[in-house]
Amino acid sequence: MAQSAASRDVDPLSVRALARGLSVLSLFDVDHREWTVDEIAEQTGLVRMTAYRMVRTLESMAFLVRDPATNRYRLGPATLALCYVADDQSQFIKAARPFLEALVEETGESVTLAVEVDGYPVCLDIINTTRPFKRRTAPGRILGDVSTVHGKIFAAFKPPEEREAILARAIPQLTPHTVTDSEAIAAELEQVARDEVAYDIEGRYAGLCAVGAPVRDQFGTIVATISVVVPTGRFGPAESARCTEAVKAAAASFSAYLGWTPRGGAY
Repeated sequence: MAQSAASRDVDPLSVRALARGLSVLSLFDVDHREWTVDEIAEQTGLVRMTAYRMVRTLESMAFLVRDPATNRYRLGPATLALCYVADDQSQFIKAARPFLEALVEETGESVTLAVEVDGYPVCLDIINTTRPFKRRTAPGRILGDVSTVHGKIFAAFKPPEEREAILARAIPQLTPHTVTDSEAIAAELEQVARDEVAYDIEGRYAGLCAVGAPVRDQFGTIVATISVVVPTGRFGPAESARCTEAVKAAAASFSAYLGWTPRGGAY
């Protein structure tokens, strides 16, 4: 079950009803285009009547549309305006694709490309392999906080004051392996900054591990992150080392394509 909107509502100035409504909208992505009210209630953790009221409100404002034949809801025309004002990343995705595809071929595992949007890592593209395992994200989805490799990388290279602000946020205990202690997270971010590689060992989702590396533009600014996502059972020491080298090489190659030249022999 997804974390409920109420449990995320830690800011005393936030509006709980709005947070609940947005938690409903956040369920829709390219892999989950339609939901019933019961499914929405289960995924958001909302009481069914509350979920129903939220859905009806969003429907009245054309953010959701109901299929009368199936009673399933999909995104409505009001969401189109949000798409038009968002940055178009299609050219960046097109440029990254060959590097992602090569990484999939080399590792035999799925890969994710992410960018940072207003302080949040957002999934820009994914390539899945035919090997059986269930992904927990889709393009356009926020990938979470410093429990993910993408969040760790973006946080690790921020100025000290911005990193401190991130460390001051409460980290939810999503799995038994989620690191929530700010000092431990700070130490890990320091290591990420030194090694230019980040790991997630079931910190975000039970049963899934990942290793990621930063992508830089011609000025050295981190503009994206690439990760290899692997089921825990296939992420032993040898596989971890192989995926680490592969993702670092892919990120370095894409960075070189974007014009980045490492200085001092260090990427």
